[in-house]
Amino acid sequence: MTSEHIFLVEAESPEQALSQVVKFLSSYQLVRYDRFKVKREEIISVQDERFWEVLEKGLQKNYEILQGFIRELKAEGYQLVDDLRRLPQGYLSKLVHLIAHFVDGFFSIDSYFYNLIEDSHFLSPYLKRQMLMGRQNFYLIPAIGCFAEKIHPFEMLSPRKFFKY
Repeated sequence: MTSEHIFLVEAESPEQALSQVVKFLSSYQLVRYDRFKVKREEIISVQDERFWEVLEKGLQKNYEILQGFIRELKAEGYQLVDDLRRLPQGYLSKLVHLIAHFVDGFFSIDSYFYNLIEDSHFLSPYLKRQMLMGRQNFYLIPAIGCFAEKIHPFEMLSPRKFFKY
């Protein structure tokens, strides 16, 4: 199984930016890939005309991932925060856990765009202003993480899909 990511970093050079991502993926405790590749040839500087388009695509993809988790909870009958009191332990509670981690800024295999500057899946208005003011030391670093062990389909199924009720 592989996961694609785009990291936003602040560094003096593309090499230092790359180094930050390698260090992060090598030492992050919540996700330990068996191997990963940082795509040096695809680094995008804030000076590159593609930068903002790629950044916006990453933010949009994160929003869609989060919305997907929320839609899945709603499809299972959990519409309101109060409904979570009756949430059984298992797949659905793991889904709530993923949502909390995503909103809280914990990197995961589901993270598409990850802002290493602010430890976030999003971009604060403050940092966006800083970037738009012309500072030149921001980079987007694409990476792919791989797990040697296959994830079994049942680990990816919701109860509704698994039991077909």
